[in-house]
Amino acid sequence: MIDPQGLWILGRAVIDTALMVLWGCCAFFSAATPPSLCALLIRRFSGVSAICTMMVAAGVLVVLPAQIAVVTDDWRATVDPRTLWSFLTLTTGGRAWDMLAAGSLLLGLARWLMPRRQTLAAVLAGCSLASLSLTGHAAMRTGFERTLHTGIDIVHVLSAGAWFGGLVGFVFVMRAARDVAHRPQALVALSRFSTLGHVAVALAILSGVANSLLILGHLPTDWRSPYQARLLIKIGLVAIMSLAAIVNRYVFVPLLRRKRREAETALLAGAAFELLLGAIVIALVAAFGTMDPS
Repeated sequence: MIDPQGLWILGRAVIDTALMVLWGCCAFFSAATPPSLCALLIRRFSGVSAICTMMVAAGVLVVLPAQIAVVTDDWRATVDPRTLWSFLTLTTGGRAWDMLAAGSLLLGLARWLMPRRQTLAAVLAGCSLASLSLTGHAAMRTGFERTLHTGIDIVHVLSAGAWFGGLVGFVFVMRAARDVAHRPQALVALSRFSTLGHVAVALAILSGVANSLLILGHLPTDWRSPYQARLLIKIGLVAIMSLAAIVNRYVFVPLLRRKRREAETALLAGAAFELLLGAIVIALVAAFGTMDPS
């Protein structure tokens, strides 16, 4: 028998990854790239956006039965109409799934009917990503504390998504910069990306610290706690990602004017390294996001 908890974690990791790529990349293209370059990048990104949209849809279909099986401890409950209706209408997890499913449907329609509307895709992906904050530790609180925690969760997931997905957009821009005709506009986009990236990284780190303090009441220091051990690993990976981002921005970007080919290779390698670490972080968060923090 398939473990429903493991299936839920897998589905959640797939959804998180795909939505972060769509949100961060589409937002970056819309906010930071000159119009003519943006049109080129949208065409080149269309295949990735189609894959991500399908990943979200597949993940949404997987997490619903898995979550019901986790709650009821019975896979047969996933095909019981009354149990299914009660979960979708009476539980926080069910209502969050409703919003996620609606977002997935709208993303699919937007991708099919308006494939060049990147601002719309960014808004839909961002709203779907934010809806994931309705579950997890914030949902266990009440009143103002719940509102505050949910708000910080939303800031954290959107800023982290802008960082992770923006890196995908960065790779597309770097590839466009190899073409002499697009290089001036690509350099403008890279400069804007640097500014937006600073904001996204700072917000992700600050909101992550605030989240940890709200959940634990103190900084994570106990390696004996499964939750805190995973959180500490996540913090270490994010610290390495931050260091890689600093090296890219302040060491390799200035080299673009003097040693362009070497700098481009180093920047692309650095972005790939950050994306790899980011994917590991997303998988970790999916695994411990609903664990008992004690």
